[in-house]
Parts: sequence; C-alpha cells; structure tokens
Amino acid sequence: MNTRVNPDHLPFSWKTLLSGYTPEYVYDAGRLDRGLSFEELRRRSHINAIAQAADQDPDFSRRIRAELPAAR
Repeated sequence: MNTRVNPDHLPFSWKTLLSGYTPEYVYDAGRLDRGLSFEELRRRSHINAIAQAADQDPDFSRRIRAELPAAR
C-alpha cells in the first residue's frame, strides 16, 4: 500500500477487522471528539429512538443529526 497518497491514514489494526471495535479504535486514534469519554460519546450518538420517531419525515437526515455531538 502506498501511504504517500493519504499520509494521515489510520494505521492498520485488527480492530478494523472486528467492526465492533472500529468506533473505539477511531476514538483512540483522535479522529473523534475527545471532549467526552468514549462511553459518553457512544451514548449520545445512539439514534435509534430519534430515527424511529422521524420515520418517514422528509427531513429525516437533519432530524437524526440535530442533537448528535459535533463532528470533528
């Protein structure tokens, strides 16, 4: 792999193969907001109830993102 194409890429890790670990891997690598603990960020990012409430709303995308932690 030629890393000169994207010098800011994340290093390869077994955590990316086991997708349940990917969010924490990205957090640990500093690619997500570190102003919250990982567990708090995960809790605030859970959108199931919001998505169900928005259901067929034409503004679905905006509604599910309205209260999420800010993207980095």
